[in-house]
Amino acid sequence: MVEHAENDNELSSESIKAIAESVGVKDLNAECTSYLAKQALLQARTLLRDALKYKLMTHSLELTTDHMERANKRPVPIYASTSQKPRRYCMTTSRGREIYGALDEEIDLDTILSEPPPKIPQDVQVKVHWLTIEGSTPTIPDNPPMEDDKLVIDAPLVSIDNVETVNSVAPHEISREQQLYFKELTTKCISTDKQVREEAVHSLSTDPGLAAVLPRLTVFIIEGIRVGLGDCKMYYIQYMLEMLDNLLQNKAIRLEKFLHDIIPSVISCMVCTQICGRPLEQDHWTVRGFAARILAGLVKSHNLGTNQIQSRVIKMLHHALEKQNSGLVSTFGVLAGLCDLGSLTISTIVLPEIRNIYRRVELKCATSQDPIDRHAKERIKELLVRKCAHVVQEHLPELLSVDDYEQKFGDIGREMFYKVMRPGSHVPIMK
Repeated sequence: MVEHAENDNELSSESIKAIAESVGVKDLNAECTSYLAKQALLQARTLLRDALKYKLMTHSLELTTDHMERANKRPVPIYASTSQKPRRYCMTTSRGREIYGALDEEIDLDTILSEPPPKIPQDVQVKVHWLTIEGSTPTIPDNPPMEDDKLVIDAPLVSIDNVETVNSVAPHEISREQQLYFKELTTKCISTDKQVREEAVHSLSTDPGLAAVLPRLTVFIIEGIRVGLGDCKMYYIQYMLEMLDNLLQNKAIRLEKFLHDIIPSVISCMVCTQICGRPLEQDHWTVRGFAARILAGLVKSHNLGTNQIQSRVIKMLHHALEKQNSGLVSTFGVLAGLCDLGSLTISTIVLPEIRNIYRRVELKCATSQDPIDRHAKERIKELLVRKCAHVVQEHLPELLSVDDYEQKFGDIGREMFYKVMRPGSHVPIMK
């Protein structure tokens, strides 16, 4: 009964009408059928995506009805089916109609009754043994040998075919040559020599053989960002962001498997209250804007209809923007991330709230004695005017005068008007 539409992504209008007539709804217009087709496609994708998650979590080899039941969150099984195997159906005829029924296997009760009962499982037992004796681990079966977990660095190089397992976060094996390459690469990427560092970082965007060490590179970047944020080392954070930006430009590798770790780290660089030791003297605003551009690049290059990364990131940033107790520095990072996600995000998220956002910024700045808040206010004003001017000109052509802009955007309306009328002008920033 289901037919594919012309674009092979939605149910056809004929299928929607046939389904509606089967439940007693007739005379559906084209707009209703189109809306129902899109909603049915969305629900089917959501159900299938959740079912695949259950399949991965249960380590199953194939998708079964049990996964669909759990994804559908129903109190009763679908069609009363709880089998771990796919159901099989057979066709029969009754009064001139074709009927499909479940093909049930016949079970011989005598065979079941004649089988011996299963063995009773043993109870849990606790055994005491020595882990170490006078600083050394005894060689007993309960303690694994320590030589298996050590990596002998002084050993001679071996062929690439002779791989060794490294006790690391990454789950796959890596050869000795790849270990040395990874160590040399990461050392140069954080080198104090600018030329050496730039050459090493640039190689991340062109080297097609990074797939083997990519899990370790992502762990290195994530841990580097964590250490940089904890110690307020802005230069270290910038090194890690430059590595991530070049990895994103490499067409030979894909970062989908690591986005769940990378995206939170990048957002932390945007919204963290303090990422440097001297926020009034060091230009941490540029680093936050750089992190926002990297986040936009990750979202645009990896967003799909199944993972919905863009909508989830926008929802996260919008929720952070609505917090009344967030600092102005964090507000700047959130706005930078939203504005870099595109004109549609600006027109739907930022512009409707720009009046309330700037009013809250001014109130926060008026009640705060911290000079960084006054600096953040000017940065937020400059960011909003620079990023939103072309969107206002495109989506709000009815605004013609300064009064119209002030009525729409409040205190920031005058600066927005001059930016739209004179695109080459710049909003002054307090030093």
